[in-house]
Amino acid sequence: MSVPDVIIDASNVAATRKRPWPFSRVVGVRDAWLREHPDGSAIAVLDASVRPFLDEQHLVRQAEREQWLEVHQGDADDRILALAAQFGAAVVSSDNFRFARREHTWLQGNNSRVWSARWMHGRVVFTRRHLGVATDEQIERDRLHKLDKAGLLREDAEERFRCTDPAGTCLRGGTVLLPRQVNKDGNRWFCRSCGYEAVEVVFEPPVPEDLDEGPVLVTVQHGYTVRTTVAVPPEGLTLGRASRSRPGTTDVTVGLDAGRAAEISRAHLRVFLDDDGRPLAEHLPENNASFLNPELDFDGLPRTARLAAGTVYALEDGDELHLGPGLVRLRISNGPGGRDETGSEATG
Repeated sequence: MSVPDVIIDASNVAATRKRPWPFSRVVGVRDAWLREHPDGSAIAVLDASVRPFLDEQHLVRQAEREQWLEVHQGDADDRILALAAQFGAAVVSSDNFRFARREHTWLQGNNSRVWSARWMHGRVVFTRRHLGVATDEQIERDRLHKLDKAGLLREDAEERFRCTDPAGTCLRGGTVLLPRQVNKDGNRWFCRSCGYEAVEVVFEPPVPEDLDEGPVLVTVQHGYTVRTTVAVPPEGLTLGRASRSRPGTTDVTVGLDAGRAAEISRAHLRVFLDDDGRPLAEHLPENNASFLNPELDFDGLPRTARLAAGTVYALEDGDELHLGPGLVRLRISNGPGGRDETGSEATG
């Protein structure tokens, strides 16, 4: 195996609003990356528990034969990050990986090696993620949430096993087996369906959830005060300072004095949707500024992660954009209710 320069989170990339998820999305992302990096090498890691939910199984098998796909029986996220750390490789995923920020400090801040892959007009577009710095509280909350989804915090969690049938002919091959579905012989277990050995699953990764069916919401804040929440329509949303010449602009300066309002351009930022209905952002003017998940200085003002004008950036649930000097903040959320990272409701 050649040294990879990118690790693709296959479960994350393949996931769409509808099932089964097409594995051709993973193939498309790999091909697009290699077109942009012709001397590079890519590995995709697929959560074994997700494999049954994938369409185009012939492409999955082909990728395994070509040895650029690894179907991982344990926690795929941990495997992805371990490979990235081992090879100094980039990661393609929409995950924030907050649960792993203590172990993998290269994820902290905005110089991470994590990229998003988005589809725009049928073409794959890569954008570097601005992950920001996660607090200890956020890291611990996400770590416990991950364990809970995996069943490791449930008192009634049963032992679980996986059939190791190498031919893939077992009806239960690749699925989780409960104790009643295996036979024990000494210290070994065997699948009752085919007789092949079954291995105990110590950590069963969760199946990725469907993408939220709700709208993309933008919550406008002045500092930490919520002013309003608006949904992003199919045609997109332009945010800035109110002007009679721009009636279609959503005003984010209501309540600010004239001096503060002047720090926001009339057409400052555009939030719009990709082919999958997921949010993107573009800073519009050459002057003024926008920041994505910035690190803040001692005065609470953004000092990193400034967006380049005319460049598209992928947004994820919980991302925060700071406009101008940073008093105006936009929080991105998916789905009804517009919940922020603390779980509180975003209200108008």
